[in-house]
Amino acid sequence: MSFATEPRADPLRLVAERAAAAALHELPEALVLAFDDELRVVRAAGAALERLGDPDRCCPGRPLAQVLAGEVWRTVEPLLRSALEGETRSREIWTSGHQHCLTLDVGPLREQAPGAEAAPCGVAVVLDITARRRGELLAGRAQRVRDETLERLRRGAGGTGLLDGDGRWLLVNRALCDITGYTADELLGKRFEGIVHPDDRGNDIVQRRRLLAGEIQAFGVEKRYFDAAGETVSAIVSLALVRERDGTPLHYVAQLQDVSERRRLEEELRGLGDHDPLTGVRNRRLFAHDLKLQVARSHRYGEAAGLMVIEIDPLNGVAVADSERASDEALEAVSRALMRRLRETDLIARVGAGQFAVLLPHIDEEGLAVVAESLERVIAACAVDTGAQLLHPGASIGFTLVDERAESAEQALARVDRALGAARRGRPADAL
Repeated sequence: MSFATEPRADPLRLVAERAAAAALHELPEALVLAFDDELRVVRAAGAALERLGDPDRCCPGRPLAQVLAGEVWRTVEPLLRSALEGETRSREIWTSGHQHCLTLDVGPLREQAPGAEAAPCGVAVVLDITARRRGELLAGRAQRVRDETLERLRRGAGGTGLLDGDGRWLLVNRALCDITGYTADELLGKRFEGIVHPDDRGNDIVQRRRLLAGEIQAFGVEKRYFDAAGETVSAIVSLALVRERDGTPLHYVAQLQDVSERRRLEEELRGLGDHDPLTGVRNRRLFAHDLKLQVARSHRYGEAAGLMVIEIDPLNGVAVADSERASDEALEAVSRALMRRLRETDLIARVGAGQFAVLLPHIDEEGLAVVAESLERVIAACAVDTGAQLLHPGASIGFTLVDERAESAEQALARVDRALGAARRGRPADAL
């Protein structure tokens, strides 16, 4: 009998349509797959359908084994079957060649359409998190990046040239041409100041005066210049003065050391230093800076924002040998859930071993309470799969409003800490 003519196909399709619509309302970038008890597609929807697969392969009635790539199918099949048994589970999957990193959340479709046969069915929500995961992997390789930075700097070559008293090039070497992108003919007779960024042309006036006066033998200064392609490049310019026997200035020896790569890598390393390597969200230092800026905006413009601290409870029932891994997985799962549920403008940070903080611009006290209640449900739905069982983390959430009455970031943090303490006391003792 074909799928289209099965007695429960139409009622099941209604349930799948509602589930897909609800999931896409919360996660518009997701791919939603509803499936029946024989692991066949009932409904496939979402903007990611075009990007993550062939829409023609996701037609109703098609076995999921034919829709999903082989290595993905082998990983997720047990999860899909567990959803049919009433369980909710999650996996993170890298596709072959590390082209995509996907999160897969599966669970049962418990609701049934009126009059429908109560047969098991499930839903899978797929998100492409490749960009964020690659950023986290980069953070994990911070030390290697630093080592590579030092090696690149050691290999750096400088360009050398002679300048007359008016700063015109008399002689240039090939390294200088390679650094600037100009040919020797284009540089000779031209003033070096002609390619220097306007804001940096006078940043060595004092040093040049001292050099001419004989107070110093040479100096170095960083300047930005425009290369032959018109791009802004950074270089350390070292200048020494060659004199006649009687002390009359003859010409300058200029050396350029291109530091654009170093500047780019320094910025990259600074970015790594601002984020938590485990979860990929902001760290405590960057969040403290964000909070100070928010307090300043509240004072200047009367802008209100919400400040929230989320404390994740320790997982119970985990063997000591597995506790660290399970705790890390719980923190990763919670951070993913927070990023999915909160707005793009909301700032999330890990501020302690088991604590997250969130800054929510443009919100009032009522809205803040609604968000906190929503996040309690979202965090409780997270799960850590230890192999033997699924563990769900608990959390206490304290929140406060940051507005023009906030005296400082420190005062706002003290208020939210008191709110967190009250939230802890309001929970059952065995949950703490």
